[in-house]
This record gives sequence, structure tokens and C-alpha cells, in this order.
Amino acid sequence: MTKTDGESLARQYREAMRQHRFGYALYEPAPFSRLRPGMLGFLDEYQRWHPILDLTDTTAVEEAGFGPLGRVQRAEPDTRRFGPLTASGVAETSIDLEAGVGAAALGLPLDVGGVLQYSTAGDFGAVLMCDGDIVSEGFDFREPFVVWLRRHAARLFARYPDARRHGLYAATWTYASDEIHINVWHGADNRVVVGFDLAAAGVAKAGPKVAWHRGSAGSGWSAWTGQKRVVFFTGVKIQKGLFGMREKQEKGWRGGDEAFVADDDETGESYTVGIEMVGDDWHRIVDEPGK
Repeated sequence: MTKTDGESLARQYREAMRQHRFGYALYEPAPFSRLRPGMLGFLDEYQRWHPILDLTDTTAVEEAGFGPLGRVQRAEPDTRRFGPLTASGVAETSIDLEAGVGAAALGLPLDVGGVLQYSTAGDFGAVLMCDGDIVSEGFDFREPFVVWLRRHAARLFARYPDARRHGLYAATWTYASDEIHINVWHGADNRVVVGFDLAAAGVAKAGPKVAWHRGSAGSGWSAWTGQKRVVFFTGVKIQKGLFGMREKQEKGWRGGDEAFVADDDETGESYTVGIEMVGDDWHRIVDEPGK
């Protein structure tokens, strides 16, 4: 896989998973120890997360030469279960096992209760499955992070060259699991088959007793197990000199592009910094906690 292929795949996955409104979708789930609510960092050209500083660690922030983060309100973690989450444009079809299609031929256990097939008429498709609990957690309000980033933008960009190129994120909310499987494919001829033991009432309503099984697929599954990792995150992003050039408008974000001028005291340079909210479900987090 070339550098361009890797960049394209990660970005395609991020864009295609926007419909679930859980924030920034990571093609390579980041360890929670590196990407947790309150972490400052950046995403490289492959959309891999690189942490810089835990803004909630007062001592670490002070030792790094920055002022403290304002008062934050941490929400109680919420545990939930999801069935398969699909990229936009992916169709779900139920396969009738009694119509002569055997579970074994599909790579599934013989006693599977039902089978679903995922396909796309377009060029790109993806399915995300988290076998274990998904923990949703973070901070109710983003404003303290916005204020902190505004205050320290010039110093941050001066100290971290990669941040000047890629932008900086302050993560404020994460969705994480320790049993993650992702299948990504190109081309309309590819299919992904999954089975379940109980009737699934829908992606967001998959109860704790529904057991999912991965079957045959046109492309292989990537798996991350045994360690809590982040599959989606929301937060605040600042980008040097890109006011008016958002990555893509987030649906439902109550606000718009903002910008401010950062003054670098060491170089005397002044430049525009764009600031945006990443993830468009923040109002649901605040207004409907626990859902």
C-alpha cells in the first residue's frame, strides 16, 4: 500500500462513517491511554493519533510551560452495545438460511440464528463491529478547551512543527471498546457476511444478549483486541492559516467557522488560526446524557 493509498483509505473511512454522528471515525483505533478525553494531539496524514499533552493533568501542563485549563465538568461514563455500523452507501440484506444457503458455506457457525450481508453499489464500503461494550465518556462543555487553545495557539504551533502542518485537536469525548473489528473494501463486487444468534432490532438497539459472528468477506477483517481503543472522538480543532477552509461542514453544529489572530512573541509573526468543533453529536451528549 502506497502512502497515497493509506491517506485516501483513512480519509474515505472517516467521511463514510460520518452518518453515525459519533464524531471523528478512526480507521486505526487509537489506544485510550493515548487518546482520552482531555488529550491534546494531532492526526498525521494517515489519520493516526499522536498525543502531546493531557490538558487535565495540571502538573504536566505547568511543567510544559502552559497555563492551566479552566474548570471542566466530566460526565459519567455510559456503557452501551452496538451492532454492525456501516459506511454511508452500504446496503444490508438478510440471507435466508432455509433457502439452501448453508451457514458453513458463509464461514459462520452452524447454529447461527440469522445472517446479514453488506454490500455497496459504489466504490467504497466499510463495516465496524465492536464485540464488547462501547464506553462513551468525556466532558459536557467544550468552552474551557476553546479558551485554552486560543490562549496558547501561537506557542503550541511554534513548539510542535507537526501541529503547524496538521492542526491540533483537544479531545473532549470518546467512544471506545476493547474488541474492535473493521472491514473496508473497494468495488461493488465485494460482500461482507455476518451472523447473529438473536434477532437484532437495529444497529443502535443491539442488546447485550445479541452475539455477532463474522463470516466470509471479499477483504479481510482488521482486529484490535485486548486493549481499550477509541473508534470515534469529538473535540476542538485549531488549524494555522486555514480560516474558511474547513475539512467539511459538520451537520447540525450550532455555530460556524471562527478565527482569531495568533501573535508569536518569539518570531514576531502574526497569522490567522481557524477553530472548529469536531463531531456533531455534542448537543445530544449534553441534552440527553446516558442515551
